[in-house]
Amino acid sequence: MSEPGVDEIVSISILNILGIARQGLVSSTLACLLAGCVAHHRQGEKAPTPGARFFISRSELVNVKEKAAKGDVRAINRIADYYMLYEGDEAQGVAWLERLGDTGDAEARENVMSYYRRHPSAENAKHLEDLRSRWDL
Repeated sequence: MSEPGVDEIVSISILNILGIARQGLVSSTLACLLAGCVAHHRQGEKAPTPGARFFISRSELVNVKEKAAKGDVRAINRIADYYMLYEGDEAQGVAWLERLGDTGDAEARENVMSYYRRHPSAENAKHLEDLRSRWDL
């Protein structure tokens, strides 16, 4: 007897989940959700990460950084998102958000201020005061 293929395993798993729902062990909504998760799984496929849409290639990153250094707001936004959401580098992301705040972006300013309030230290307290002064807050 040969081993079942991925599609056969998925079909069996979906039937098992739906059978459990009919027995009243889980709600039908949960069963449908679980069945959907099983149905979308494919062997060898990597699940997309939420930050993947913020990826910037190395060659493009150089160009985007050059634009951001000249004050291009869209470029600064892209780099801040890239570091915060793709790379997971909060220090770099906050530094770019701060530059965005320097352009007058109120949301960026609030996010930067919030970040420093959530990470209390003597150094961050001083930096918060400097930002308040610099941004006339």
